[in-house]
Amino acid sequence: MKILDCTLRDGGYYTNWDFDDKLVNDYLELVKFLPIDIVEVGYRGHKNKNSYLGEFYYLTKNNLKNIKSKIGKNKKLSIMIDTKDWSNPKELKDNLKDCKKIVDIIRFAVNPKKINNLEKFLNETKKMGFNIAVNLMYSHLLLKNDYLIKSILKLKKYFNIIYIVDSYGTLISNDVKQIIEKIRFLDPQILIGFHAHNNLEMALSNSIEAMDNKIDYLDSTFTGMGRGAGNLKTELLLTFLNLKKKSLKIKNFRNIGPVVDQFEKMKLKEKWGTSLPYMISGSTQSPQSEAMQLIKSKRYNMTDIITYLSKKDKISFKIKKNLNLKKKSILIVGGGSSVEKKIDYIYEYLLRNPNIFIIFSSSRNLGLFNKIKIKNKSIICITGNEITKINKSFFKKSKFIINKNIDDKTILPEKLNNFFKLKKNEIDKKINNSPLALSLAAAQEMNAKYIYLIGFDGFEKTNKINDYSLFNENQSIINFYKSKLNMISLTDTIYENLKKSSLFKFIS
Repeated sequence: MKILDCTLRDGGYYTNWDFDDKLVNDYLELVKFLPIDIVEVGYRGHKNKNSYLGEFYYLTKNNLKNIKSKIGKNKKLSIMIDTKDWSNPKELKDNLKDCKKIVDIIRFAVNPKKINNLEKFLNETKKMGFNIAVNLMYSHLLLKNDYLIKSILKLKKYFNIIYIVDSYGTLISNDVKQIIEKIRFLDPQILIGFHAHNNLEMALSNSIEAMDNKIDYLDSTFTGMGRGAGNLKTELLLTFLNLKKKSLKIKNFRNIGPVVDQFEKMKLKEKWGTSLPYMISGSTQSPQSEAMQLIKSKRYNMTDIITYLSKKDKISFKIKKNLNLKKKSILIVGGGSSVEKKIDYIYEYLLRNPNIFIIFSSSRNLGLFNKIKIKNKSIICITGNEITKINKSFFKKSKFIINKNIDDKTILPEKLNNFFKLKKNEIDKKINNSPLALSLAAAQEMNAKYIYLIGFDGFEKTNKINDYSLFNENQSIINFYKSKLNMISLTDTIYENLKKSSLFKFIS
């Protein structure tokens, strides 16, 4: 059996495929001397991506050469291709030209239900001389759908290895054995690999089951770093194998220590690894990305996340009323600390501008305005569990606005008399339920000529992952609206693509 370590590739989901140079060098120097056969370092991504992705997503020829020289001639180098990123085989062929004679293995991430045109991509890649692995995602589907395995195996002349990928971390005892047996029954000669996810803390036991059933390849990552709950830990796998085969000396563990320490420090910030929400997502066969997004977001507490992931029936809310307002000037209030610091000046500003309409992006600073008893008309954005954070005294006298399509993670009260919904929300559905997205969509709907923002301070990039995740989300929303709305921040902000002014200018 060969071990494939894919720390930099799978770990990139937490770092946007950027890693500290020292960490990378220490990691590569370490794997060179460990019983690891293959090192997978990232993607050769398509250039049509609109978001920022780092150097291990767009692996350059020079970077690959450098990595190859550091891991040594005895190690194989692997990269991943996501099939959904590519529209035709020629694009992929042009992309992979630089990898010839450097990269040994190309792995294709494949949805077993969507293999149209896969043959063309595999054929083109095989003709270039690469060894090819097909990573079958959502492998729990293979337990009851033999036809999915048969469909892939019809293409076996184009690939060398078929990988069982427990994408949702949902496989339990005997599942891995069953899938291996199904594949071997259809093709006794095919090479089989296994990639575990650790939602249910089954990564090691499932991997042992795979090894007991004579698989040919096994994936792991240092500290289990990987999407969502993460993967089988390389250091744990090596420790287990050492118990069986005495393949490592104590000096190997001493060498592993400093690298693991560096990844553990990252883990404190990025929060990968199993947790109750990931356990629920594994047991309900829900996507890792869904749980990961909920955990990173500050809009949902642990109870909300678990409730959402475990519920099967969607609740239907009927809100027919639209806001139907036209406002020249709007003030959007965010949750930043600058609001509390400047509340007296904000009050003076609002006294001088009684016609400015207020949109409370979140509940965080709502109470401050209740104390100063402003007369400006306002509305409160509701998303996630915001309604649970609002004092009931607001319910009768306030108006609330929600998304056009109500997110089934949004908590709403029984009585919805004061609730209005957006007519449309143009931004990407992945972030259109964000408080800022709702606020700006509402401002656009009101045809506002001036949109002032306070309390959108931004988060330093060194802050914890939840803050950085929100920073990226808000920046994406601002970027989307920069040419559509006249947005002006009246308090200091580190967000880009916002016009910057000063609250004090309007009251001096």
